[in-house]
Amino acid sequence: VIDVPGTYTLEPTTEAEEVALRMLDTGDIVINVVNATNLERNLYLTLQLLEKNIPVVVALNMWDDTEHRGIHIDLDKLRELLGVPVIPTVAITGQGIS
Repeated sequence: VIDVPGTYTLEPTTEAEEVALRMLDTGDIVINVVNATNLERNLYLTLQLLEKNIPVVVALNMWDDTEHRGIHIDLDKLRELLGVPVIPTVAITGQGIS
């Protein structure tokens, strides 16, 4: 497992982003941890990964915050549109992680 935090695009603008992107090429699957309260920003990377045919599982993190903020995400529809597993998670409690 390799963590590449702060990666939002496959178009690097810094050396750190270039290193992170090279790491993506070495794995078998990407667990794309997405801030569920800001899908627009985070799904851009998801779509880029899918366009490159990289196997992806989307972890919608901060799921509890979506509920507190009144944000509704149709998980079944998102899974259907992306064609990959989408799992709601809360990292600080371990919800959805097993």
